[in-house]
Amino acid sequence: MKRLIVLVFVLGMLTVTASAQTVRLEDSSDWWSINRTDPGRPSVKPSADELQPRNFEIAGVTLGRGNSDAITGSLGRVPTVERGDASTGRFQYCYSSAQSGSVHLVFEFGEDESVVYLFSEGKSWNGEKYCISSNKVSRATSTNSGLKLGLSRAEVESILGQPDSVTPDSFVYCRDFKKKPTAEQFEVFKRDYPQKLSDQEAHKDFDYYPVEQYVLAKFTNSKLVYLAIAISGEGD
Repeated sequence: MKRLIVLVFVLGMLTVTASAQTVRLEDSSDWWSINRTDPGRPSVKPSADELQPRNFEIAGVTLGRGNSDAITGSLGRVPTVERGDASTGRFQYCYSSAQSGSVHLVFEFGEDESVVYLFSEGKSWNGEKYCISSNKVSRATSTNSGLKLGLSRAEVESILGQPDSVTPDSFVYCRDFKKKPTAEQFEVFKRDYPQKLSDQEAHKDFDYYPVEQYVLAKFTNSKLVYLAIAISGEGD
């Protein structure tokens, strides 16, 4: 998912300084990440129907809007865990439930996308000790559209619509479309482009910009136990 406007996002992530500390881990034990070298991300042909923005808003954070400051400002300072390189490079910010330590909310910046994970099952991983306990994380934590742990397959489908791929224990949604920027976004794209553009050139390049959305929902006993929500192309 190589996108021109992602350059802005990547450059912004290189200057992330809001977290308490940065820890570099040389492994891929983070089984829940869809950005690992060998991720559990099913490949699905995307459709062009945009998933609603409310599906990408959770715990006071809007994916693709702001960097780590938006996360730590809402949930508190937390160590940054860095893994991988190039296409598998990722920065992770992990919070666990103060009520139930098995519930985790993890934000991740990959090479060209922002991801949030919400899960309640799975094996331990190296780096789990850097998760910070938060009263804002629980089984009731949900996206603004209502996606949360414990939902049935039918309830997830009622929120997101018909999946693009279905297996006995998962739903996958993959969307690829173009979107018209706001006036503010247009000026940011033009300003941050590596070369100076005329208004005509800027409109040719930025009147519409590509966005990709990806959602992976996993179920155990027909109840949602893992949710990965990703978006690229919306970086500011």
